Amino acid sequence: MQISAEVRSLYFADLANTYAVRKQWITGISFFLSSGAAATLIGKLPAYVPIVLSLIVAVVTAYSIAVNLDSKIRTMVKLHIGWTQIGNDYKRLWNHTYAEDAESEFEDLQRREEEFSEIATTEAPNDGKRMLRWTDQVFKQHRLENA
Repeated sequence: MQISAEVRSLYFADLANTYAVRKQWITGISFFLSSGAAATLIGKLPAYVPIVLSLIVAVVTAYSIAVNLDSKIRTMVKLHIGWTQIGNDYKRLWNHTYAEDAESEFEDLQRREEEFSEIATTEAPNDGKRMLRWTDQVFKQHRLENA
């Protein structure tokens, strides 16, 4: 379970990074194309170029708003942090299996897993290829065989 939590943590960190980079590109392109320097450069090009570039800015800005990239980034970060904490708590529980509260700690971890899985199911993409890449990475790191 600790390994599974680590895989999920890295998966959601990767998604958060992907969305953040996408947002930075959209913001950078939008700022550049709406700047005076871009207007000067574009002014010397054929008349259809400013129209096409304006349409591109409108489309990428609409995409950013429509998919709510800021919210997606926050959600992926929340999932990354949550799964990291779950993994750390499993590790701590593994080292204290005979503690009096071990059973209740385990039940709490299962409840938290369900909460984060529900969020992931409704708000995160199911990218099997990306998940497999992180599974392989974690298994190699822990010198385990991937089934």
